[in-house]
Amino acid sequence: MRDRDEQQLFRAVREGDERAFERAYHLYHQRVRLMAWRLVRRSDRVDDLANETWCRAFNRRSDYDGRTPFLVWLAGILRNINRESARKYTGDASGPAVGETEPALDEATPEAIAADAEALAGLNDCVSRLPELDQTIVRLRFFENRTLKAVAQEVSIPESTLRDSRLPGVLEALRVCMEKKGIDFSLFSALGRGNLQRDIED
Repeated sequence: MRDRDEQQLFRAVREGDERAFERAYHLYHQRVRLMAWRLVRRSDRVDDLANETWCRAFNRRSDYDGRTPFLVWLAGILRNINRESARKYTGDASGPAVGETEPALDEATPEAIAADAEALAGLNDCVSRLPELDQTIVRLRFFENRTLKAVAQEVSIPESTLRDSRLPGVLEALRVCMEKKGIDFSLFSALGRGNLQRDIED
């Protein structure tokens, strides 16, 4: 969508045009889910956070003044909702483990959260270009934080083969694709933070 078209769309959103808001939802829904995942790293909480963000954005759509990008505005709403959830569930073992949000991410600006979502969208595109088996490996290892042993069992590959050849090949393919898109590969590397310790414990 061209910048002029976006400006017209968001002007209509501010004026209460529900069809315009629906178009904005379809344009940015996946980005909002990526922002939610980036904050909490828990797939079981992503949809709840994303849906609450859209509900609040709809109720406050007249507050959007157009001075910041729409995605950044949504990121601010999302971050506030996540912080409210963290306060609500503190000390409640039955509630979502919102405390698992990384402090650096929780303190990130809406601009940084939105930028990460754009980069993650590019990463998702790179992952989608991999063979189906490699996509599964990436999803299990880096998005679901499974140990090498668990991933190997899931995809029926010897753990040594996964560790020494298959996974390095997958990572190299992703690195090349991400560099072509101008995305820092360290973003992907950060997704696996903590996996090594789980491998050792396992």
